[in-house]
Amino acid sequence: MFLSFEQAKIRLRYLEKRLEKLPKGKVTERVEHGYSCKTVWVKEFAGHSKYNRKYYSIKCDPGASLLPLVEESSGLIREVDDLKRKMEAAGLEVRIVSQIKRRNEPVKMNRKYFEELKKTEDSNPMEKINPIEHNGILMRSKGEALIATKLDELGLEYTYESKVFIGRDVYPDFSVYIPEIDKVFFIEFMGGMSDQKYRFNGDFKFSEYAGYGFMNGRDIIFICENDGDKADVELLEAQINALIMANTEVRKKTS
Repeated sequence: MFLSFEQAKIRLRYLEKRLEKLPKGKVTERVEHGYSCKTVWVKEFAGHSKYNRKYYSIKCDPGASLLPLVEESSGLIREVDDLKRKMEAAGLEVRIVSQIKRRNEPVKMNRKYFEELKKTEDSNPMEKINPIEHNGILMRSKGEALIATKLDELGLEYTYESKVFIGRDVYPDFSVYIPEIDKVFFIEFMGGMSDQKYRFNGDFKFSEYAGYGFMNGRDIIFICENDGDKADVELLEAQINALIMANTEVRKKTS
């Protein structure tokens, strides 16, 4: 899938943050007592900015525990290198990106606005029936938890059910912040579209957002799910990429 400049940067930021939490090492073969065995080595801090290599056989508990972490780290390093090569080949490092100026924007959907949304996180007074916990937050459905997991994978900061005014108070499922373009957008998960009343309320909410100036695809993403047609959360990454491109203009750097 094509990545915009901003989404490539978002992905790099996530990968680099994830790598900071993983051990630095490699899986290799090592000969011990005349036998070759699969071994994990990791860098361990030895003081005064020095690191030593520590070897563990995967047959012992430390090695077995470190093996999946080191394999994940190696895979992420390859992804970082590959992404940087693709960005360089596409000339993305010489692009300047800025938000498109808009008339009649309902609010400045920037970092300051996001900090205000944080203050009202999880404030929807409607009762949660059979909630699902995700990172300490009780969410209303499995679909919402899957969306939250995807946002975590993308390394995006978000709040759950913060209060937003659109002529009345509403509580979008997610308010997401993209620092690369200093932009907040909402995600609404419509999980019961097979129900006529739910669908009517969803259509009404859609028109309310639009009437207050929040534009579908630029300020908000709707994800719908019917009983027999489950929402494809994997499409969310493409939807976010399209939203980024809808909000930005790109020009070449000039020397």
